[in-house]
Amino acid sequence: MNNASAALADQKAQKIIVVGGGLAGIAAAAALSSAGFSITLLEARRELGGRASSFEDPETGQLLDNCQHVLLGCCTNLLDLYRRLGVSEKIRFENRVHFLDKTGRGFDLWSIPALAAPLHLGPAMANFGVLTPGERLNVMRAMLSMLRLGRSRRRELENVPFGQWLREHHQSDEVIKKFYDPILISALNEETIAASCKYAIAVYQDAMLTNRRGYLFGLPICPLEELYASRPCQDVRLSTRVSELCFDNGKVTGVKLLDGQILNAAAVVLATNFHAVMHWIPESLRRSDARFGQLDKLQSVPILGAHMWFKNPVMDLSHAALVSGPLQWLFKKDAEGRALHGVISAARSWVDVPHENAAAQFSAQIAELFPDRKPELIRYKIVIEKRATFSPLPSSDAHRPLQAPPDGGVSNLFLAGDYTRTGWPSTMEGAVRSGYLAAEALVTRMRHDSQPQRFLVDDLPEEFPARVLKKRGG
Repeated sequence: MNNASAALADQKAQKIIVVGGGLAGIAAAAALSSAGFSITLLEARRELGGRASSFEDPETGQLLDNCQHVLLGCCTNLLDLYRRLGVSEKIRFENRVHFLDKTGRGFDLWSIPALAAPLHLGPAMANFGVLTPGERLNVMRAMLSMLRLGRSRRRELENVPFGQWLREHHQSDEVIKKFYDPILISALNEETIAASCKYAIAVYQDAMLTNRRGYLFGLPICPLEELYASRPCQDVRLSTRVSELCFDNGKVTGVKLLDGQILNAAAVVLATNFHAVMHWIPESLRRSDARFGQLDKLQSVPILGAHMWFKNPVMDLSHAALVSGPLQWLFKKDAEGRALHGVISAARSWVDVPHENAAAQFSAQIAELFPDRKPELIRYKIVIEKRATFSPLPSSDAHRPLQAPPDGGVSNLFLAGDYTRTGWPSTMEGAVRSGYLAAEALVTRMRHDSQPQRFLVDDLPEEFPARVLKKRGG
C-alpha cells in the first residue's frame, strides 16, 4: 500500500464527530466527508438547518420556516454548499429588489445583467424614486467612496460605527431610514448606525458595487427544511442530544449523549452557538485555550418572524423591503398572496410584546400598504429567535475565535459557527464559511504530510470598471 492509500485508510478509520446540524455543521460534515473522513453528525432537533430551518404548524401540518432567509449572488460558499447538497435548482434568483413606502407606493432597485459593476445599478439608482434627486446624488457619492476603499481598507474601519462614517459622508437621517436601514438592518441584524463599518460597507461592496452577480436576490422555492433532505454525510443522527464533551489529558475523546451513550472520536467539530460552547468547555480548558476567553463579550440579537394568513389575496410581489415599519420586509408565501411572512431584524424591543398586540400592529401596517385589497387577518403565528445572531458591533472581531485550536489549546477540538472569525457577519454565508474553515483546519492538523486542502470558495472577482475606480481612489 502506498503512502497516499495508507493515509486515506487511516482517515476512514478515524471517526470525526460534528456536533450541531445547522449550516455550519452541515458545511463541515459535507466538506470532511468529501475528503474521505468518517463523519457522524449529531443534531438535537428533528431536522437539520438550525436557525435556517422549518417547523410543522400544529394547526395545519404545513411546514413553516423559522424566519424567511434570502441569499445574494455574493454568497459564494452558501451556493457551493447548495451545489454539494444537490438543491441549487430550489433557489429562484431575481435581479430586482422591490421597495414599498408606508402608503404602498413601489420603487424598484434593479440591475442590468449586460453591464458590469457598478454600472449595472446606475440607471436604477438614478431613477430610484424613494429618494429625492439630491439624496440620490449623495448616496451615489457615498457608494463611490465605499468602492474606492476596496476590501482591504474597509477592514481598517472595523472599530468605527457605520453611523459615524455616514455622517462624515453627508448621509442624512432621512436617507439612512429610506435607503440604508432596509438593506443593512436585515443583512447585519443590527441597527445601521451602530454596526461596524467593516461589515456595513462589505454589504454594499460585495452585493452591489464590485461584481454584477453579487446583486442577484435568491429566494428558496420550498420550505428551508427541504434544502437539507440530501444528507451531508452517511451518519446523520437527528433528535440526538449531547450532554457533555469527554476530555482526557487536555484532548477531546468524544461526546456523551443524553441517554448515557459515549461516542468516541479522533476529533470533534463543535458547530453550535457560542452559548452552548461555553456550557460544554470546562473552566480549566477555557483558561488554556484562547478561543474561549472572549466569547462572553459577544452580544446576541433577536429576529422576529410573523406568519400571517389573510382572507383575501393581499400581495402580488414576491417580496418587499418596507421603508417604514414596524415590519421591515414582507414575503409572499403562496401563489395567491394570502399567506405573507413579515420580518423584523434587530428585534430587541419586540421580545416582550404580546403576540396579539404585535399581530394587530402588523395587520394595520399591511392594511395601509395595500388599502385596495382590504386585508383581513384570519390567523397568525409569531416566532422570535432570541439568540438569532451575534451583534457585529465595532470591535466585535476581537471576541470572535478562530476555528483551529491555538498552541496550548485543545488540539483536536475545532469550532464552527457564524460567530467564529470568518470575515463575514452572522449570516448563512458566514455559517457555511465557518464550517469550511473548520474542515480545512482539521484536515491540515490530521494530515501531517500533505498539502492543506481548501474548501472555502473565493469571493466574486472585482469587475472592470469597479477595480479601476477602486485604484483611482488610492
